[in-house]
Amino acid sequence: MRQIRLNVIGETITFTKTAAETNGEYLEFVCFLPSERKAAPPKHIHPFQEEYFECIEGELGVFNGNEKKVLLPGQSAIIPANTKHGWFAAGNSNIKFKTVFKPALDIEWLLTETFESMNRAHSARPSIPEACYIFSEMKGQFYLASVPLLIQKSIFPILGKTSKLLGFAKNVKPKSKW
Repeated sequence: MRQIRLNVIGETITFTKTAAETNGEYLEFVCFLPSERKAAPPKHIHPFQEEYFECIEGELGVFNGNEKKVLLPGQSAIIPANTKHGWFAAGNSNIKFKTVFKPALDIEWLLTETFESMNRAHSARPSIPEACYIFSEMKGQFYLASVPLLIQKSIFPILGKTSKLLGFAKNVKPKSKW
C-alpha cells in the first residue's frame, strides 16, 4: 500500500486499491485527518466519477449538492458524478474515512501531485501556478465549484503551461491510460 502525507497538517491518504490494481474500474483509499485540521478541500465536481465516503472514525461532514450531512462511524454517502460536493471534519476529534472513486481515472495523480505541491510550499493549499497546471492536466475530470468553468477551461491551461515552462510548476504530466 502506498501512502501520501500532507506534512503541514498531518493528513494522510493510504491507497488500498489503485487504478492499476483495478484496471481503472475504481480507486480506493483511507484518509486520516488529525483533530487539529480546520481547512477542508474546496467544493468541487468530478464530471465522470461517482465518489463514495464511509466514516470509520470521528465525524465526517459531507456536502452533496446543496445538502449537508454528518456521517458517524459505519455511515456512508454516495456523491453522483457531476455533483458539487466536498467534505470536512465535523467534530473535534480525529477523523478517518474510506473513499472510493468509480471509475478511477487520474484522481490518484491529482491527489499525489497536489500533496507534493503543498508540501513544497509548506502550505495547506497548492501554489496557484501548480494548481493551474494540475487542474488543466486533469482534462475535464475535475473542476472547482467556486471558479467559473470558462476560466478553468481557458485561463488555467494557459497559466498552467506557462508556469510549467518557467519552472514554477514542478509537477509531472499524468501518464494515464484511463
